Amino acid sequence: MGKSIFALLAACVLLFSSPAYGADTLEVITSPDQAHALFAKAMNEKNLEQLCAIYADDAVMVLRSGNLKVQGLSKIRRVFTEMIAALESLELDIIYQVRSEDTVLFRSKYRSVYHTSDGVKHDVVSSGIEVLRRQPDGTWLFTIDHHSGGENILPN
Repeated sequence: MGKSIFALLAACVLLFSSPAYGADTLEVITSPDQAHALFAKAMNEKNLEQLCAIYADDAVMVLRSGNLKVQGLSKIRRVFTEMIAALESLELDIIYQVRSEDTVLFRSKYRSVYHTSDGVKHDVVSSGIEVLRRQPDGTWLFTIDHHSGGENILPN
């Protein structure tokens, strides 16, 4: 009986520690070209941990109104918590990118559908500006995220 209990415990350890069981590994951005697809996927899946994992600790976020600047990952986490609670869907396209060694500037266009706390549905099209910086380990993180930085040049 002792051997069967040991075998059962060993099987449980293997099962519970395997990614298939739910111990999901957070994805990293290994190329700037992956950044926005990973961001949109994490938003649509409402994966707060993944969203926070692709932002630098000292990242700056300017919200859609353009009036509120949030700095630091703990404050950005609070913003994402509210955003994913309200979000129905997000579509995101890259308009262009400019790269200079360890920094990449993006211009994006997005459509988000969300519900306010009173249940009103909003469908917003806007354009953002984002900056990614290469980290010492070769991965990339968002350092600046301006939700409406490019909005003034969208066609009507």
